[in-house]
Amino acid sequence: MALREFSLRVPPSCRPGEAEKTKRNVTEIVEEYVEGIYRLREDVGRVTPGELAQYMVVSPGSATSMVKKLAQLGLAQHYPYKSIELTPEGEKLAKQLTRTHRILKRFLVDIVGLPWNDVHELACKLEHFMSAQVIDRMYEVLGRPEKCPHGNPVNLEIEDRSVRLAEASIGDELEVVKVTNESFEFLKFLEDIELIPGARFILVGATQFDGLIHLKIGNSPITVGREVSRHVWVKRAG
Repeated sequence: MALREFSLRVPPSCRPGEAEKTKRNVTEIVEEYVEGIYRLREDVGRVTPGELAQYMVVSPGSATSMVKKLAQLGLAQHYPYKSIELTPEGEKLAKQLTRTHRILKRFLVDIVGLPWNDVHELACKLEHFMSAQVIDRMYEVLGRPEKCPHGNPVNLEIEDRSVRLAEASIGDELEVVKVTNESFEFLKFLEDIELIPGARFILVGATQFDGLIHLKIGNSPITVGREVSRHVWVKRAG
């Protein structure tokens, strides 16, 4: 039976086994690890293989093997009994991915209309397949936003001078600047107690032995624990 003629062709990037298929310099899993090291360093400062394994939810052996691979690719360095460090090339890739992630979240919330507490995972998936040209176009369409929906700066070179809630002074009136735990459950909780970027409240007190912090949001007294005080970043209102 003769094949019918048609002009439609699958793009090269979608053809299984196509020799000219679009190639990425590194794999998605490598990018995830590079970004993971960058994010973890921002959170805890010094990154060990054990902490990386816990963060990536993999075995210590898997994390160690990947760190060795990152070293071979020139993206990271690790010496025994020292922290994992990104090379300049790894740092550049991590910042590119993080910027892409934050612009995607802004696009998904502002243009697509998704809720702010449910875009992190989708942005994580999309960031590995978006070209710099597309992301820059999204950025322009969005009006060059300064922050993602969770308050984190799109320009990673900008220092917002915020501190963790746990480090703020008792008695101060504070404003939420950003949130660094982007899980659905955590963001939903913050939304429920109205502790979201831009919200103002008073830090009433703290109990050091159990890590509880007492706030007054509007006329409502609220007590939060270590997860909130660690991942909600604030500045003095004014």
